[in-house]
Amino acid sequence: MSDSSETVVFDHESTCLRDNPLGDPHTRRVEVHLPPGYDGVRPFPVIYWLPGFGAHPSLCGKALAFGATVADRLRSAMTDGRVPPALIVVPDGTTAYGGSQYIDSAPCGRYAGYLAEIVAAVDRRFTTRPAPRWRAIGGKSSGGYGALIAGMTCDLFGSVIACSPDAGFEHSHLPLLPRTLDTVRAAGGMDALLARRATGPIDVPFMVAMSIIALGMCYAQDPRTSPSDALPCDPETGVFRDEVWQRWLTHDPVRMLDEHAGALTRLDHLHLGVGERDEYGMHWGARALHTALDAHGVPHHYAEHEGGHHGIEHVFTDALAGLRHVWSERTVGTCAV
Repeated sequence: MSDSSETVVFDHESTCLRDNPLGDPHTRRVEVHLPPGYDGVRPFPVIYWLPGFGAHPSLCGKALAFGATVADRLRSAMTDGRVPPALIVVPDGTTAYGGSQYIDSAPCGRYAGYLAEIVAAVDRRFTTRPAPRWRAIGGKSSGGYGALIAGMTCDLFGSVIACSPDAGFEHSHLPLLPRTLDTVRAAGGMDALLARRATGPIDVPFMVAMSIIALGMCYAQDPRTSPSDALPCDPETGVFRDEVWQRWLTHDPVRMLDEHAGALTRLDHLHLGVGERDEYGMHWGARALHTALDAHGVPHHYAEHEGGHHGIEHVFTDALAGLRHVWSERTVGTCAV
């Protein structure tokens, strides 16, 4: 385990990911950012932040030369009171295909189980408030999706912050399918495209195609499913596979509300945000989800901000500021339960 005055990094050996079908590592790095005032004595809430598809599992780096890191932004916001002080934990849900969607998947591994392991490990290692009310889970894109699914399907978290999440798959995923087929064909087939994970080039078309392939693998039910078979259409002929697409839709948060709205209703806080010009159509998916949440009577805060899918790290501070209404100054950092 390595640490500084503000950040601690430790390795977690996962029982759930041991012997996973893809042969991915079962020992994963976990990054923990300590809040101002953390002394190991007073208990603090915890925010679990899930990185999006293909993102490095860290809040310390910068994608561009401009602006502060997410970790620095959030620590500053905690110092001046915009965000309540809390530990921020960044798990590693990466797979050989780039992302896990943070769900249990027969072909990819048990990443929902892994996430529960991380919660238990953090409560053992740090002075936290080990109850759902004092845990929030959030993320952007696939991370926002993972946060929503966790809020729907487990009772570990009392608050969910979903920024530009995968939702309304007809808007966010289906339009990317022809682009994926073009990229697969240009690479010389599925095997040749997958070989580029090691050799490159790692460009935008490659990342879009890999994201669709990763989704198919996450949503497949048979551990023997191949990347070609996981797509909603044949990558050589383009023939659509309605049965595969219907399986994808069972994982769409908009469709899942019929069964899981009650779990979201019980949350202390649910934030849904998106850029009004998202490059992947996620603004329409978020709008559909917002409408469905209203229809199911699920209390939530909905916000659209300027911009698209990328370069929006500055909105994370506003998204997390809503936790002030859940974790009041009177109770955070004290021994009250």
